[in-house]
Amino acid sequence: LFVSQFVPLDLSPEDTAAFIKDLTTEAEADGQWKNLASEIEAIAAGRGVQKIEGDQITNAVFFFQHPLLTSCDREVAFTCSRGEWRAEA
Repeated sequence: LFVSQFVPLDLSPEDTAAFIKDLTTEAEADGQWKNLASEIEAIAAGRGVQKIEGDQITNAVFFFQHPLLTSCDREVAFTCSRGEWRAEA
């Protein structure tokens, strides 16, 4: 359910399936899930967020320090389509 509400609306079924596999059954699935969850939590709390670009109505780009990986600067973009915020591909 999480993936269907997180991924871009125009992500192909094949790419969606690959993303699910990365988070659930691949060798690095546990680490992938922990990294993704920690990034979402950091953005939601504003922890380590250095700036936000975009109009924050239809798009937002967060620049932040990864909460688990040292010296890893991240840039994550979201777009709002039909009232739904989604990760940008």
